[in-house]
Order: sequence, then structure tokens, then C-alpha cells
Amino acid sequence: MRSCQALACLAMAFALPSEATADPSPPDRPVTQADLDRLEQKLEAQQRTLDRLLQLNEQYLRQLVGLLSEARQPGTSEPSAADRKPARDEPKPAEPRVAAKPRPATRTGAITGKVTGGGGEALVYVDDIVTTSRGVAAMNQEGKQFKPRVLAVPKGTRVDFPNRDAVFHNVFSMTPNNSFDLGSYQQGASKSVTMTKPGVVTVYCNLHSQMIGYILVTPSALFTQPAEDGAFRLPNIPVGHHRIVAWAPNAKPMIAEVDVTEGEPAALEFALKRGHVGPHTNKDGMAYGSYKD
Repeated sequence: MRSCQALACLAMAFALPSEATADPSPPDRPVTQADLDRLEQKLEAQQRTLDRLLQLNEQYLRQLVGLLSEARQPGTSEPSAADRKPARDEPKPAEPRVAAKPRPATRTGAITGKVTGGGGEALVYVDDIVTTSRGVAAMNQEGKQFKPRVLAVPKGTRVDFPNRDAVFHNVFSMTPNNSFDLGSYQQGASKSVTMTKPGVVTVYCNLHSQMIGYILVTPSALFTQPAEDGAFRLPNIPVGHHRIVAWAPNAKPMIAEVDVTEGEPAALEFALKRGHVGPHTNKDGMAYGSYKD
């Protein structure tokens, strides 16, 4: 309403009276003092008209600014296209999350049994399941012996060989696919090897012939060491048909096949026959000398 009134005032102001228009005298009549007075009066009238127009224009602008301010207040009207931010700046609605389907639980069972002839150093493991470990194990050099003398680790395990003795040791192995030579190092130092191939790794010291260790690298973490009486229990075996191996140092491995179910544990028995440890050479294929330390 106020904007319409302002526009009407402005239109009325621009409608100048007809007498404000100059009426030039005929060119053949001389200009008199009365003509000059009349012209001066007309000029004064036009000046007053211009002043009034300027006042009306200023009043109109103030009213227009007030109308625009009211239009920008929240909830009064929709913002114009110029006031809108580009669509790329507007937050996008979050995409609906699709719930992940739960994986079916793996059905597992167990194997129990007994190993005879292992001499307390037997190991039993599943041979047909292969995984890779990122674990760490240790075989210490202490009292000029490897401790533990028999160590089982899953494929991919890093085995540390810390020297706990006050003498130098040089750990090495000539086992195919798992050979290594750590060189000589002193007490307090340690070196390591990552076991990548399943199988038995025989470990020696190049300075002490009596130091012999065995690392059984199993295909997965599904292994166990029987108790002193040979009894064992191997849990968490996936249901199905599996190949199970019993092993001990210097004994021929025994293999058995078994069906594992969720019910009663499968039962197995192994009878190992161990042989004697023969002489071995150093890492250069030479007989050990008379080094006593």
C-alpha cells in the first residue's frame, strides 16, 4: 500500500502546470521589463517545482528501502533467485545406509585323541586349511641351547632369535625353501626370520654343534601340542572332511583323514616312531672344529 502511494505522489509531481512552460514572445516585439519580471516569476515557480520533486523522490526512496527491509525479514516472503545460494553449496541429503547382511556363522567341531612315541615333543595340526599369520614368536639362545627346542608357528609368522648367552651365536638353517644365515651376534642382540613355507625347519648354530632346534611351520593356526601323556584336543575345526597330521622331531609324520561334525568330537590316535639324531656339518658344509666357547 505504501509503495503505491509513493508512486502516485511521484506521478503527480511530474505533472507540471501548463503555465510553467515558457511562452516565448513573438520575435518581432521588443522585450520589456514586464516580460523580464514575468520570466523571472516563471523560473522561480519551476525552481519550487523541482525542489518539491526532489523532496518527493527522497521520500519515495525512504519508503522503498523500508519495504525491502520488511521483505527480507524471516518468514515474510520467499527469497529471490538472486538471494539463493548456488545449488552446489546446499548440503546434499545423506544417502541411506544399507545394512550389511550378517555372515553365516561357521560351524565348527573338535578332534580329540592321543599321540604315542612323541617323547613330549609331538605336534598335531590340520593340513588342508591354509591361512597366513602376522604373528611373532621367539626361539631363544640360552645355555648354548635353543629354547624352546621345538616351536610350532603358523605360516607367515616372524620368529625372533635373541641371544641370552655371554658368547656369540650364529643361527642358520639349510632347510630347502626356508634356509637362512643370521651371522654372528653377541649377547643382548636379536635377529629374526619370517617363515613363509609350511614344513619343518631345522635350526643350528654355526659355533656350537650341540645346538639344534626345530620349527614346524603349519599351514594355519589350527595346531596343538599334546600333553605329556600324549592326549590332545584340537578345537574350532570347520565342519567337514579334513586331513590331520601328527609330527615329532626325527619321526616320520603320520596322516589321518577324519570327518568333523558339530556333535561329538572326532577321535584319532597316532603312533610315532622316532629315530636318532645324526651328525651335521656347519653352514659351510664342514665338520665342526674344537671351538669350546
